[in-house]
Order: sequence, then structure tokens, then C-alpha cells
Amino acid sequence: MNHYAETHIGQRQNNEDRFLIDAELGLFIVADGVGGLDRGEVASKITCQEIQKQIKNGVSLVDSIQLAHQKIQQELNKNPQKEGMASTVVAVLFNGNDYEVAWVGDSRVYLWDGELKQITRDHSYVELLLENGHIKFEDMSTHPDKNIISQALGVDKDILDVSTNKGSLEKNQILLLATDGLYEIYKEKAMIEALQKSSELEEFTRHAVNSAVQLGGKDNITLLSIKSFDDSTNENEVIEANVIRKFDSQTGNAIEISKLLIDNEATVKIEKLKVKAVVPKMLKTKSEGTKEVKPTLIELLFFIIVPLLLLVLLTFMM
Repeated sequence: MNHYAETHIGQRQNNEDRFLIDAELGLFIVADGVGGLDRGEVASKITCQEIQKQIKNGVSLVDSIQLAHQKIQQELNKNPQKEGMASTVVAVLFNGNDYEVAWVGDSRVYLWDGELKQITRDHSYVELLLENGHIKFEDMSTHPDKNIISQALGVDKDILDVSTNKGSLEKNQILLLATDGLYEIYKEKAMIEALQKSSELEEFTRHAVNSAVQLGGKDNITLLSIKSFDDSTNENEVIEANVIRKFDSQTGNAIEISKLLIDNEATVKIEKLKVKAVVPKMLKTKSEGTKEVKPTLIELLFFIIVPLLLLVLLTFMM
């Protein structure tokens, strides 16, 4: 494996992004801290260090992320002044050329194999709306609530819904771990054009981050790239990663691949997704911009269905 990472403060007052590379463990992490000065950067640091520690102890990747979540909550209990501290994370753990991806939040992993493919699905409000038929795919990028995430390490929940994927990184294929500060500015069309010209990791990674900066990226910007030069996967069974979206090589437009999306005949109305009984958690930064965490769909349905059942029960009793 070859790897290279680059991070930039963007136009923020401090860099809350953090990455970790442990080649011996085969562990690669990108975390995007939330909460502003002395909060977000602490959360992303705890996230990376705790996951690395638990992987060294033989803990699974998913459980390591859960333990990092608990570690941040413990820090919050000890230091209430750090309220609002949280972090997204995307982590890749290799076993030979086979890898497992696990994530919470909206940091992403892309796979480049001659085509650009997204192999993580954001834990975000617009993804919930899309999955339940309330918006069309093409509306996601312009939706006013596109910066809202549905969960993050350190926020409220006892147990997170950690998503996973797995695959085999074949010779000359590349994994790209990116925070939203990168992909929101340096779009997939630009990634494809740059990778087609050169798949040299350091050159591409620096170009991508510098381009995001030059394009006026306000958020912290981080990209970690991993490339395989090993063709031993040809001798073994190749694991195909589940592709969420792939991007047209000419236009950069996304094509939805995942079969998880349900029909547009949604039974839950958009007003119910924004029910007033559930107060979203706003995670503010001291810099311009916010990242907000809203409840998952299951939590939202719980707050809708339970009161209705109680109302029906009381009606019958009367």
C-alpha cells in the first residue's frame, strides 16, 4: 500500500479535522470535529486515538468506534463546558488487500478503479428524506438542510448506528477518505479529471486540497488517499464493495446504485420528519457555518407513533 494525507484549515479559526495513519495496523482514519474552538479538535483527536487504541487491543472496528463515542461522552461529563463537542468519522481497516470501512456522519470514502464510486452513505437529513421519497436525488445538493447530519460521535445516543462496507483493493485502485470540506467544494467531476491525468497519490491529494482552498473552501479540508500496488488479490477471492453511487466520467453526475432506496410512495409525510416534539441538536462552531444533528428516522417515528397510540388508548378508555 502507498498512502498520503493532506489537511488544511480552510477559512476557519482552527482545524477541527484530524487524520490518523497506522500502516502497521492497516488502519486509516479521517475525523471531522464539531463544536468550535477547544471542542471539535478535541473530539476528532479522541476519536482517532481511541479507535487506534482499541484496534491494537483486538477490538473490532465497529466496537472501536462505539468506544470512541463513549470516550467523548465521558469527556463531556467531566467537562460540561465542552458541551456541543462531537465528531464524524470514517475508518478503513485492512487485512492484506481486503478492507472494512466503518463510518458515522458525513465524511466519505470513494473508490477509484477507473471509475469514481462512493462506497459510504452520509448519515444526513437529506439522505433520510431521499430514502423515504420526500425529495428527488437531484434536489439533495441544493436542499437548505443539506448540512444537517443525523448522528455523530459524542451526541446524545448511548449506542451509534455505525454503518459498514467491505471490499478488496486491487492493484492500482485507490481509496479516498474525505471530509465534507473537501467534496462540497472539490466536486466529483474535478476528482475524475485529476485522477485520469495522474493517479500519483501525493500529487493528486495535494492538488485536490489546494484546489478546494483556492475555490474558497471555508470549512476545514482533509483528504487521505490509499493505493494498492499488490496484485495478490488476483490469486484470491475478490470482495466487491457495495457501491452507493458512481459518477459519470464525462459530467461527474452521480448515478444512484444502492437498492436500499424505497419507492416514492412514502407513507411518512415530510412534516412528520420535522415534528416539533423532537428538538434537533445544533452543534455550533465559533467560525462561520454550523453542522446540525437531527434524529434518525426510527427516533422520529417513535415520537410520532407512541403519542398516537396513547391517544387511541385513552379514547377507548373514555
